[in-house]
Amino acid sequence: MPLRLLALVLADPCVDAKNAVERDTCLARASNAAEVEMTRYLGAARKRATADGAAVAKAFEEAQARWLAFRKGECDAVYAHWQDGAVRGAKLLACRITLTEARTHWLWRAWLTYPDSTPPILPEPGLSADEPS
Repeated sequence: MPLRLLALVLADPCVDAKNAVERDTCLARASNAAEVEMTRYLGAARKRATADGAAVAKAFEEAQARWLAFRKGECDAVYAHWQDGAVRGAKLLACRITLTEARTHWLWRAWLTYPDSTPPILPEPGLSADEPS
């Protein structure tokens, strides 16, 4: 696994939270921010896929739908695993953040960069430093 993607696994945007309520609130904000960021990169990637023709655009949309289903299933499973714990909500949000950031980075790498020295369509998305838990 490349080091940059490994950093995704170690991301914690809420390290300064003082209690569970602050942590859950922070994680909810971070989850929303990750979703907004992914939507931005998704739009640019979608535009590039569409420029490649209807078949590529269709394949891109199918891949995104499958990824959304994967994220839901994976994070629902994490929530079920922690269902008896007070951390279940935080674990669910951490899962969404981590997978969404990974998807955003993948969209950038696969759709918004070039194999030569042409600058990417959008800058490389930032990676968090520690895993949200």
